[in-house]
Amino acid sequence: MDFFSRLGSAVIALFNIMGTAIFELVRLPGRIRRAASGLREGLSRVEVDEIRDKIHDTTRTIGERIPVQRDEEVREILEEARNHDIRIPEDDAPIIIRTPQFDPAEKENAVLKLQITASLFIIISIVYVFNFISILVFLPAALLLIVLLLYILYRQIRVMYPGDFEAYRDFFLMYVAVGVVIILVSGNSALTMAFPFVFFPALTTLLFAVIAVAAVFLIFRVRYVRDYTFGEVIEAGENTSYVRVDYDIRSNVKPDVYIVENNGFHVEVHDTVKLAVEGS
Repeated sequence: MDFFSRLGSAVIALFNIMGTAIFELVRLPGRIRRAASGLREGLSRVEVDEIRDKIHDTTRTIGERIPVQRDEEVREILEEARNHDIRIPEDDAPIIIRTPQFDPAEKENAVLKLQITASLFIIISIVYVFNFISILVFLPAALLLIVLLLYILYRQIRVMYPGDFEAYRDFFLMYVAVGVVIILVSGNSALTMAFPFVFFPALTTLLFAVIAVAAVFLIFRVRYVRDYTFGEVIEAGENTSYVRVDYDIRSNVKPDVYIVENNGFHVEVHDTVKLAVEGS
């Protein structure tokens, strides 16, 4: 009997909770209307002119602080602009920096320097792993190459390729990571002896290097590779045009002048056009 008594009490309590919830749901629209009405009455008593004056004073104070701001990022942008002869207004007007037109050879040279620097870092990492150079030679050389890589990335590539800077940065920094992986693998006997050719641990190191390079290309391809690029029309024709394309790491396009079909589009000299890339 005690069991059925407790069961009956539980059922009654459950229905009591359900009934309370239903009544609260029925009353909810009325409470919302009353709350909205009270909010409108409160807002109607607020001095609109006072709010407008406060907003004006606040924006004026912010406007006075902006011209004298000198945070690190703004200083870097202004310094880069001055280094590349980009005119900066002296008044308090907003600063608008246009990307300058770099010579294609200059841009290609910057990318080439990046490739050489990253390749040299991997090479000296492998040379160090095989004990051809001591750590006293490796550390300064590696540090110098990393500093040079970062300098080219942030002082040249970021200005020359502002839209694709993240792709260049991640690609070449991943190459540095490959060199680090090679060193870590070579110093871990558990990894170098994990494969059948345990008598040739150097082959294990090279295998990990190949896997790391393949992973870099795969990650980059998934995240950044695209099937189009951009170019500048240097000669416009009725059916075809000559388009100059700079090096594009995301579509793997080499700098050159290409003959492109207009496909019914009207283009003029110096227009920037979007080009489809096959097999990227």
